Order: sequence, then C-alpha cells, then structure tokens
Amino acid sequence: MQLSLQKRVLLFSFLVLTLTIAGNTWFSVESFRRNYRDGVLKRCETLAGGLARQIEIVLDLGLSLGEINGLSDRCQAVVENDPEIAYCLIENDNGKLLFHSNDPFPKISSAVFISDFHGNVNFLKTSELNKVYDLAVPLHDFDDDLVGRVRVGFQEAILNRLALDHLYQALLFLGGAFAVMFSLVVLFARRDLVAPVRRLCEMASQISSGKFKVQSPLMRTRELAVLGDALEGMASSLRERDEEILKNCQELEKTNLELQSSYERLESISSELGRSRELYRSLLDDATDAILVCDEDDNIIIANKASETFFGLSRERIEKMNYFSFLETLACSDVELQFERYQMVHPGTSADTEIHFVRPSDRKSLVGWAVKSAIVGRDRKRLVQIIIRDATSEEETRLNLERAARELERLNQMKNTFLGLASHELKTPLTIIMGYLELLSSEFSDQLDEDAQDMVLQITNASERLSEIVRDMLDVSMLDSKTIDLVSQEVDVNDLVNRVADRAKLDLQQRRQTLHLDTADDLPPIRCDVDRMVQALGNVLGNAIKFTPDEGLITVRTRLVHKTRTPEKFSQNGDGVQCHISEDLFPYVEIAVVDQGIGIAEEDQDTIFEKFYEIGDVEGHSSGKVAFRSRGAGLGLTIVKGVVAIHGGAVWVESLGYDPEAMPGSTFYVLLPTLDGSLPVESDQSD
Repeated sequence: MQLSLQKRVLLFSFLVLTLTIAGNTWFSVESFRRNYRDGVLKRCETLAGGLARQIEIVLDLGLSLGEINGLSDRCQAVVENDPEIAYCLIENDNGKLLFHSNDPFPKISSAVFISDFHGNVNFLKTSELNKVYDLAVPLHDFDDDLVGRVRVGFQEAILNRLALDHLYQALLFLGGAFAVMFSLVVLFARRDLVAPVRRLCEMASQISSGKFKVQSPLMRTRELAVLGDALEGMASSLRERDEEILKNCQELEKTNLELQSSYERLESISSELGRSRELYRSLLDDATDAILVCDEDDNIIIANKASETFFGLSRERIEKMNYFSFLETLACSDVELQFERYQMVHPGTSADTEIHFVRPSDRKSLVGWAVKSAIVGRDRKRLVQIIIRDATSEEETRLNLERAARELERLNQMKNTFLGLASHELKTPLTIIMGYLELLSSEFSDQLDEDAQDMVLQITNASERLSEIVRDMLDVSMLDSKTIDLVSQEVDVNDLVNRVADRAKLDLQQRRQTLHLDTADDLPPIRCDVDRMVQALGNVLGNAIKFTPDEGLITVRTRLVHKTRTPEKFSQNGDGVQCHISEDLFPYVEIAVVDQGIGIAEEDQDTIFEKFYEIGDVEGHSSGKVAFRSRGAGLGLTIVKGVVAIHGGAVWVESLGYDPEAMPGSTFYVLLPTLDGSLPVESDQSD
C-alpha cells in the first residue's frame, strides 16, 4: 500500500507540474508575442502618423499628393530607422501606389485580406512578404477630403522568429525549475505523507489488538493529525460520551441563538409596522383630498385633516360614525345609491362616483368625486379607502358650459332664421328695383340726360351686387336647411376648371393678373351638379383674385390622389361633416388654387369657411367687387364648403401666415371623389 500511494502521488505531481509549466510557457510566449506586436504597431502608428501630418501640411498649401517630391525617400527613411518595419507605402484615394520604400514591398491591390485586426490595422497575406500587419493612416487635403493613405507594415515572420527564440529560453529555464520542483515533491511525499501514514497504520493495529491506551504520534499535516485523534478517541467510550454531550450542548446553543434571532426579527417587524402606520397617518393628514377608511362593519375608522374642512365635521365625530349615517348627516341626495355602490367594492377593484351633499357648517352645496378601493387587512377583513376630491368648481364650470352651449345654439338658430327671412324678404323688392332699372335703361334711355344715365348705371351695378349677396344668402340658407336642389351628372374636372377660368377672364384683365392652368391628363370623371360646382370653384378663384396684388400670378392645378378618407355618396341630404377613415385607399381628384396674395393667419385658416367671416382688418378692405382686398358678405367660402361637402368631398386652405408686405400667398384645396371612388384601389402609396 505504501508503494502504491507513493506512485500515485508522484504521478499526480508529475502531471500537475508538466501542465503548469506548459501553460506558463504558452502564456509567456503568447504574452511576449502580443506585447512585441503591439509595440511594433505603436511605432508604426507613430511613424505613419508623423509622415501623414507632414504630408497634410504640404497638402494644405494646395498641392496634390502626386506633386509632392521626395516622398519615396521619406518612406525609405521610415524603413531604415526601424529594422522591424518591412515597408512604407503612399497611395491615392483609389488605392493606386504613388510612393514606396525599396523592395521588397507588397502589392496591396493584390493582397488577400485575412482579418480586421483593430482600428486601421489589417492582417493581410501578400505574395512578396507572406503574412503582414498593415497599418493605414488616411490623408486629407485642405478641404478635409480623403486624398490617400500612408501604409506601414511589418512581417508576421519576425514575430514568429522572436517568439520561437523566447520559447527556447523559457523551456530551458522552466525545465530546470521542473527538475528542482519534482525532487522537492518526491522528498515531501516520502517524509510528510508515506511515513506518517505508516505510523497511523501501526496505531490502528494496536487498537485492533485490544490496546486502547494509545497516543497519537505527532503529525505535521492537519488531516493526518485529525485521523490520529479520531483513532485515539476510539479507545475510550467515556470520551466518546463526553464528546456526544458536548455536541448536543453546541446544537442546543445554536438553536437558542436562532430563537433569539427570530424574536429580534419579530420585534423589528413590529416596530416597522408601527412606523408604517404612523407614516400612513402622516400621508393622510398631508393629503389635500378628503380620505376616509372604513372597516368591514362599514364604520369609519380613519379620517384625515382635509376631511374636516371639506365636510365641516370634526375628525373625532367622523371616526365614530357609520358610513351610511355619515351620508345622511351630509344630507346626500342619493344615500341609498351611494351606500349600495360602496358595498359593491371588493378587494382588487375600485369604483368612482359623484356625491352631492350639503356641508353642515355653512349649509353650502358641494360636489365631491369619490374613488373607492378595497383591500384585505392582516386579520383577513375588508377595508375600504374612500378618496373624495372637491369637484364643486368643475361641476359649476360644466353647468355654465352647458348653458353657454344652449345659448349659442339658440343664437345660431336665430341667425339662420334671420338669414333665410332676410334673403327672402330682400329678393322681392330687389327684383322690382332691377326690373324698373332695366326699363329705364332700355325704354326711357333717350329721355335721360348723360348724368341721369350714369346714375342709373351705378344703381344697376349696386343692385346686381346686392342681388348676388341675396343669392348667396339664399344658397347658404338652403345648405344649412339641406333643401338645396342638385342635378347629378358625369363631368370632366378639367372642363369645370376651364369654364371657371373663362368666367374670370374679365376680372383677371381688370386686375392685370395671369392665370396659369396646370391640369393633369387622363383624370377620371366625377359626378356632381355642374352649376353648383362651377359656382363653388368660381368663389375660390374669385377669392384668389381679390387677395392677390395687381399683375400677380394665380395657378390652378388638378391631379389624381389617393386617400384613406371614405367618399360619401352624392346626395342632397349629405351633412357635410362625415369623414370615415379606412385602411384602404380611394381615388380623389384634387383641385388646388394657388395665389400670391396676402396669406391667411394660422388661427384664421379653420374659421374662414364660417358665415360672414372676413380676414384682416375691416377698414383695410375695398368695396369693389374684384378690387384688391375687396370686402364681400363673407358667404363665398361658406358656399364652397357646403357644396363640396354634399358632394362627398373636402375643402381646406394652407398658408404660411398673414403678411400684406411679404405676400406669402395661400393654397385652397378642393378634394372630390371620382366616379368609381366608392371602390378602394390596389395601391400602397398615398399623396
């Protein structure tokens, strides 16, 4: 057994020392190789960076990289100053070699890329120098444009040769160390392991033969000493009994310490719970909302300071009341309903309700918004927390808004009624006036002098202007009441645009303005009332003429777009406000009227389509029909919006703002569904 144990120890020691020395040798060689390689790369980076900075100084003077003289000598100087550097090259931004050191140097264009080492360093394989580490430093001219690179590299063969030399030295040194250490292991195994085990075997033999009074030999190893003590303890049963009692006492002491630690933890938890309760009470008192906590019997057990002020009752009185009695004391308008909703709150759920009550202290009617939530306490009983926020001012605001909305609705109805009544009442006398004016102009013109004829002409023009306003008022009235008559027919959009442009020729000539038509070809037809649509588009174009300076340019564009807006069917009962959004795309014809006028402020762009609305200062408007910034009745765009809406379309305006000096202009868009617009198109693009 002695011989077998000794062999095992020596074999194990041999393997451990061999593996340790091999690992250390590999680590040493690899560390030497990595450090030497990093040092050479650092020198390459320094030399290449210095050469690059010198070249960039010359490039900043305006010379090109190929016009610099002496760079080949500088490359050769870099190689000669450091024997480990194999080459130094300078190439342009396309990789063409311009300058280089003496042979051998690699052809970078034919080199094989192996790996990206790090940063600007690549590991390449070349036919001239085999495997090399290549460092590339970019060159930039005075415009910071890349014009070339400085390449410096060294061969991997240098590293391999130096690493091999280092390996031989390490093996020589570690081989000697191995011999010394293995000799020490042999000596240790014989003296401190095999010999003590032999003595312990002799002691075990004495115990087995009946000699219990034995003494353990002196052992230098702790494990063997423990074994010797164990063998010595086997000789005496009394000693074994004492050791068992000692062990039981130690276990009892450990158990007692654990009990004491558990008690201390319970004391700490109890103190923490007390602090948490005080903290909860402090948070309740600091809260701005009234907070009540009810137990499972619906009794209020906690009330914060805010509840005293809000309900007009002392905290002591509130905390002695049942929640139902508390609601009765406040003269709550619906006590049974509030209490029923309170009882429906279960752990994990919450409920919101509005409470109307009268504060007893000043008999003031208040409104509170109560949020109820329930939890389960430590005794497995339900607790309900009620947070009541003062919503009196919000309720008053809501009621005021409702009254204001009703008043606005009444005023709007009165305005519509007046609009319809005024337009009908003005139409009849205006027709009579225009009839007599026509009679004077035709039948009695020879009886009137020149001044009288001029007055009749002015009256006729004013009557026609008034007639247009009355007609617009009638149209608006019919649009509001949805009683307008429409004649549906298929029409080409470009024909509508041309008709509108023809009607506006005189106005354009009077203002010396230019109208440019940019109409798209092959537009699908639309279905509309032609007269009403010409009227709407004419109002948009007339608006552009009025607010564009003389000699200005107005452009009308048409194109086909696709929108996710679902087109409404052609109907005289369309409400003009429906706009259903779909994931599909639908075809629309877009008509855009672009002017170079005074523009429209952002806050006015949504309100200009309202009745009687005019942008800008009233005093700044002219009274002429097409004069610059002439003021009308404010119904033209309202008619545009109504007519387009009942055709299932939309109208809006885009402008950079209102500026009479800079003239930012405006663009009015009219969107009309095509004849087949009810069917989506197969397209994933939308304008």
